[in-house]
Amino acid sequence: MYAKFCVTRETASSFIRIFVNRRAYSIQSSRPLPNGSFPYYLARDGHTKKPRPLDEGAIRMHLNGDITISLYAINPETQRSKWVAIDADFDGSIEALFQIQWELKQDGVEAALEQSRRGGHLWIFGAEALLASECRIYVYNLALRLGVPVKGGGLKEGIEVFPRQDRLEGGEYGNAIRAPLGVHRRTERRYWFYDADLTPEAQLAYLDGLKKLTESELKNFIQGMSLPEAYRPTPSVPFIPPARLNSYKEFRILDFVRTTRKDNRNWWARCPSCAQAGRDCSGDNLAIQIKNPSFYKCWAGCTKEEIRAALGRPIRRRASVQERP
Repeated sequence: MYAKFCVTRETASSFIRIFVNRRAYSIQSSRPLPNGSFPYYLARDGHTKKPRPLDEGAIRMHLNGDITISLYAINPETQRSKWVAIDADFDGSIEALFQIQWELKQDGVEAALEQSRRGGHLWIFGAEALLASECRIYVYNLALRLGVPVKGGGLKEGIEVFPRQDRLEGGEYGNAIRAPLGVHRRTERRYWFYDADLTPEAQLAYLDGLKKLTESELKNFIQGMSLPEAYRPTPSVPFIPPARLNSYKEFRILDFVRTTRKDNRNWWARCPSCAQAGRDCSGDNLAIQIKNPSFYKCWAGCTKEEIRAALGRPIRRRASVQERP
């Protein structure tokens, strides 16, 4: 069982100063889905359904162990992030993170290593909010120079770098990462940073004392570099539905649901089947692929048949064709 705390507002303010670059956040479910996962849902106001801003109260609940939140790296108003987090959960991942940490130290960059359920997270903190695109250039090139595998670019296993995008458009959130020092609901454990005592106050004091990366240092490190081509975002291609041989209108899920947000890959909306059952209070269980909206999935486990039935548009089954005698 994890330790419970009762942190002060000053401790919450220290956490905000170090980690919070954007006031939108997600909350981890306290109950598992049928597949055993504990998903995160965008925090919303119960009445307006608009995103709820992250405040000291939510941070204190996270540090105390009452809720678990995740943070978004990029502020879309500036395209900057206060930190870079390198997530590794493959075989040999801790050794890879120690290798990156040591190499960063040679550049005069002090990075903090946090334990995780299957590996670790290595955090680099900026003296000021840094351009996400420049942070990614630095870390990707450093990892590849060291021979550390980077997920994507043809590899299924390797480190993942947050922020995951160079920039965000208005209304986009990007990818969130579990906020440090809280409780992972799946394991009911806290995962601490190495090299500091196991209390929120001692951990934050340790992080506060690390030398932070300045913008001028970052620009010097990446001079003449760019993001490796294999990891550059692919340009979006508009979806063109295939030609149909029959005359009935193709079903489009976007004609029947109202999207609540989008990220770089999906629109998100309330799942009609969940809504019919009185679930999906946050209104974002249903993911609809932006490149091809005919692909959609309910992350609470509803099937396509259940979703279509809830909309009154059941999936048509082709009549079997019998051979002539």
